[in-house]
Amino acid sequence: MAEKETKAKVIDRYIVQADIEGFSYTMDYTDRMPEFTSQGTSPTGLLLVSLSGCHLMTAVSYLNMKKIEFSQLTAHVAGDFIDENKEWRLDASVELVTDAILNEDQLAGLERFIHRHCKVSSILSKGNNINLNIKLV
Repeated sequence: MAEKETKAKVIDRYIVQADIEGFSYTMDYTDRMPEFTSQGTSPTGLLLVSLSGCHLMTAVSYLNMKKIEFSQLTAHVAGDFIDENKEWRLDASVELVTDAILNEDQLAGLERFIHRHCKVSSILSKGNNINLNIKLV
């Protein structure tokens, strides 16, 4: 994987604009600025967005590789950032929902594939709890 680079700057106190690969993302921490209207998610919110995107894109790779058709593939990620013993820990659950028709072996294969190939989850899972549940509809 190629090295990535981002440039970020403070726009106004707790509002940060980060640029990467030609796109701009705004993050803020409105808990520290209740008089401001939020312009984006927090850095931890963006981390959960990354986790959901990685799970979905990795699932698409598996389904395409196995030539399994689908029209619905969504992710719901819930995460809690816990300050424990002077260190932060993430407890997150990822629920993928798809209308793909999968047998038990394919479902287990999808889960293994995501655990192996979702880089964001792999990086975050060290010292954290990230639980995946795949729901077929």
